[in-house]
Amino acid sequence: MGAPMGGNALKNTQTQRLNRADFERVAEAVTKELLLAFPETPVDVIPAYRTKPSFGDLDVLIQTEGLQANGGGEKLRQLAVEVFHATDLFKNGNVLSFDYRASATQMEPGFQVDAIGMPAAEYDFALRYFSFNDLGNLIGRTAHKAGFSFGHAGLTYPFREGTYMFRELVLTRDFDEALRFLGYEPERHREGFESLHDIFLYVVGSRYFSADIFLLENRSYKARVRDRKRKTYTEFLDYIGARRLPSYAYPEDKAVWLPLAFKAFPEFEKAYRQTLHDLANQRLLKKQFNGERMGAISGLEGVKLGWLMKHLRESFDSFDAMLGFFQSATEDEVRKRVLDTQRRLEL
Repeated sequence: MGAPMGGNALKNTQTQRLNRADFERVAEAVTKELLLAFPETPVDVIPAYRTKPSFGDLDVLIQTEGLQANGGGEKLRQLAVEVFHATDLFKNGNVLSFDYRASATQMEPGFQVDAIGMPAAEYDFALRYFSFNDLGNLIGRTAHKAGFSFGHAGLTYPFREGTYMFRELVLTRDFDEALRFLGYEPERHREGFESLHDIFLYVVGSRYFSADIFLLENRSYKARVRDRKRKTYTEFLDYIGARRLPSYAYPEDKAVWLPLAFKAFPEFEKAYRQTLHDLANQRLLKKQFNGERMGAISGLEGVKLGWLMKHLRESFDSFDAMLGFFQSATEDEVRKRVLDTQRRLEL
């Protein structure tokens, strides 16, 4: 799932920054045409802080279901070319970036627009997550340190088996609930922010704030490379570096946060317990159904073995049916099923 491109997605044409007044004129024109082209579809300009003097791009959220019901991505591309006079378009996941021009004869560079498709279930959360420059990303550092993820799709829990992401569980897609859990005041966020200074004050206002979790030297290599390019993030580092701020002492074991999350989000606890059960069953199945055993029975290896195992999996109506078979079947029954499938595939 893509995200706003930050004004640098278009490589084949030059774009310009706009002052606030010109930006607001473009925003009004773009949203008006999008609403005409995709009727009864939510379309929102992602808010910035109120004194932001200039803009490198326009981020517009549009609900995916309405987009698809009215011609989909092809119609959006057509609109960009025929109505917004775009000369350069770039698709990155759910984001279509293009250079907006007021007319086909406009001589000065265009202005980058990022049209971001978002499903209805995630739309409201995404709108607030993307708001106010890098605020969502900064809040996300607190969630990450506690073992959760705070992004456009909601407050989630990455349930891992070692380094493998087994399942991502949703705690909530209510933005206020997510903020409250992470130690922030939802009401203050709803008011919006006058300046970057106000945004920074909000970030450090969580009772779980710790400057250390933001420092680049404490981030992964990928995060360091990404966040060094984010002007708001580097300005926030300067802000906290120049102040003595209270620092929350995070426990070493992130599991201590789970009871707090279970209490705040009872449905998350149910999903977590179910995932533990599902993971245990998957481990049981792997002991019975694996490449080593299937290869020993069939004599196959490599691509052919992978093909055989794929068809064996697909021969069961469900995971539970497959697990039940391998748990109860004798060695001869397993062997017969494997060899019968192999003969049918002529492997």
